[in-house]
This record gives sequence, structure tokens and C-alpha cells, in this order.
Amino acid sequence: MNILYKYCDQDGIKIIETLELKLPYVSEVNDPLECLPFFYCPDDKSAIEARYLSALKRKNMHPSSDYKQKLNEQFEKGEIQERLEESQRELQKDWNQKKGCLLSVSETSQNTVMWAHYTDKHKGIVIGIDFDKIFPNTNIVPGILMDPVNYSEKRPRINILLESVPDEGQKLFFTKSIDWRYEKEFRTIFLVDDLERLRQQGLTHLKDFKGKNTWFLRLAPESIREIIFGLYTEEGLKSAIRKLIERSELQHVKLYQAEESETYTLNLVEQ
Repeated sequence: MNILYKYCDQDGIKIIETLELKLPYVSEVNDPLECLPFFYCPDDKSAIEARYLSALKRKNMHPSSDYKQKLNEQFEKGEIQERLEESQRELQKDWNQKKGCLLSVSETSQNTVMWAHYTDKHKGIVIGIDFDKIFPNTNIVPGILMDPVNYSEKRPRINILLESVPDEGQKLFFTKSIDWRYEKEFRTIFLVDDLERLRQQGLTHLKDFKGKNTWFLRLAPESIREIIFGLYTEEGLKSAIRKLIERSELQHVKLYQAEESETYTLNLVEQ
């Protein structure tokens, strides 16, 4: 098993009801600097010129007769470097808004800060999901590989003049500020094109969510392994969840109650 934990407010019951998980676009994460590396343009005139000519070629355009003079003037003032950096930032922001969706969970279900931030101050639930069995038919599609997030004091740095930088994608999407390290996050990134292919297999779907087209991942019932009630989860929500897991496909789900302990780590008592 590969059980990781999704912290939810009271609406987390909808995951149990519908057996689907919302996949927000990368741009919707809490930290505005997340998945947005530090792009820089070295003072390499020949490389900048090569990039400029390559861009013109892709557009079937030809450089002007005085392009070298203009390029040199902009280079000396640092204008072209700044323009290239800003262009790359805008391209990344656009990608984060339209091309990639994020699934994030935690390796722990007992962190009091996570409970406070993501479960409406301990009133919600935490759902333990087995990512080896997440898809309804794992004989056709394997589970999802969730990778740990790396926490760093510095943002990933990417030289925009390099055509290809090995492992930079991994750094870009799997690096967060060290301030977030308490989350012990695991995540994966879905390209929208991949989600479209999964939709053809009935494993994802796109629907309106609060006025916006939003991707959802369909969950196999057997992937739901645990549900943990918070310190202040109301009895009405607990009762509704208990009723839901009476369904034959969810009778394997274990229920736990979070309780105080002599430390700041919560105890989990099986119900």
C-alpha cells in the first residue's frame, strides 16, 4: 500500500460521496512563488542573438539589416535580458494557469498545523488514500507515483538561454519554500493533455466547479482506506460519513478519531 493523506474541510465528505478528487490548476496553490522559478538571462550576447534568430525563423521572418546594431544597444543597456526574463515568467504563469494540474497530499495525518489550516480548524476530516489502487481498474492503468516535495531556502534557478536543462522540471514543480516543510507533502503534476487521455478511459472528467471548468480524478472505492475525524468534527458530519461507508464498496474503510495527547502530535483512536 501507498497511503497518503488528504486534509479536507467539512466538504471533504463529497470525496467519499462522489469518489472523485478535485485537481486544481498549478496557479491555484497557496504560495504565489510556488512552481514559479527564478528565471535569469546571462550576459551571453552570442546566445541571445542565436535565440533571437531562432525565434524569427520559427515565425518565418527575416532579421532587419541593422538587427545586430539594435541588439547590441539593447544588450549593453540590459534591456533585452530583462525582456527575455519577463517573457519567460509570463510563459510559465500562463502554463501554470492552463496546462498543468496538481494533486498534493501529505505523508502524515497527525500534524496539528495542517489540521488547523486545511480542515477548518480541526472541524473537517483527513482521508487516507492508497495511491497504488487509486484508479477504478488498476489492471489497465497503474497507480499514481507521488513524489516528495523538496523544501529549500532558494527558488529553483533556470537559465533561459539553455535549450534543455535536465531535471529542471522536477526542481520547478517539486520545490517549495522551507517555510512549508511541516506539510511533508507528496505531489504529482498532470498535464492537461494527459488528463484528456485519462478522460477517454473514464478515469477523469471535466465539470463546472464554482463557475470554472475543473478537472476531477475518479477514485476506485478500494483506494479510500482511512477517514480521520478532527478534534472538533461535528456529530452530524460523523454520522453522515458512517452512513456512506456502509455501502458495500466502502465497508473496508477504517474510521479514526483524532484526540489530544501529552505532546503536540495527535493520537488516532480507531472507531
